[in-house]
Amino acid sequence: MTLGTVEHKPLVSLHQAYVEISFCVFFWGASFASMKIAVGETAPILAVWFRIAFGMLVLLPFAVWRKELAPLPRKDWLALAVLGFQGVVFHQNIQFVGMASAGVANANWMIAGTPSVVALLGWLFLGETLSKGSVAGLLISGFGVLLVVGLGTKGLGLFRIGALGDLMIAVSAVNWAVFQILSRRLVRASRPTFTVFWMNVFALAMQSVLLLVFPSGISELASISPRGWSAMLFLGCICSGLCYIFWYDGLSVMPAARVAAFQFIQPLFGVLAAYFITGERFTPFILFGGTLTLCGIWMVNHGKRTNIKGE
Repeated sequence: MTLGTVEHKPLVSLHQAYVEISFCVFFWGASFASMKIAVGETAPILAVWFRIAFGMLVLLPFAVWRKELAPLPRKDWLALAVLGFQGVVFHQNIQFVGMASAGVANANWMIAGTPSVVALLGWLFLGETLSKGSVAGLLISGFGVLLVVGLGTKGLGLFRIGALGDLMIAVSAVNWAVFQILSRRLVRASRPTFTVFWMNVFALAMQSVLLLVFPSGISELASISPRGWSAMLFLGCICSGLCYIFWYDGLSVMPAARVAAFQFIQPLFGVLAAYFITGERFTPFILFGGTLTLCGIWMVNHGKRTNIKGE
């Protein structure tokens, strides 16, 4: 099993991929609230280590169950190491550090910009094309997200972007878009669980080195509350373990822009998580904005079939 060879038959149907991607954005919407809890009790670098480690507790049995636990060819080490650094180590560290000062709903709004970046990069580098209806759907969904997060929560201004935490979350959104483009062809040439498993093996090794060099938070382990451990377990087992596998399942059968479009829904769940977990309030604008967002998602996923060069 190597990367860059012939494409494998997808393990999931298109319908199942839609269900799995929806599962991802639902729980990723709540992930920022959990990050807020985690960084409130321990150092971001240690919280990231536990997230990756707990994620491996799910990835390993999944790889065995799908019969994808196989040695990684030496020639593919660099590719998976780079993806592990970009999509896991760098991505999660800047998110956790950013969440120390960024608001939960505001962070979800930042991530909502990912689909537009993915669509642009997919057009530039993967040869993906979008119909006029799909482009209109992206714009409508984007406007809906602005309403939901900008006017849907009391006390959070839409243009309150200037804090270092907000900037780091914005960088993570662009990084995630680039990561999806870079990893898409590798998923088609390999197996989703195989790719995610080895990517996280490299990520855990790199994060462990970082933790040895900067042993921040280790002395605070005994003081982490059950709520803090629950947050990190949720982030690791669900948001990293299951969601990474499901997201790659989606990328194996759908164009990157179409998969990324689902992230327009993420802020809806994020705002709800902010309301129930951190007490942030929202207004009736969330209903109107949410309706626009869902309509836009429908337009993107029912537009003219996307063509991809070389596929």
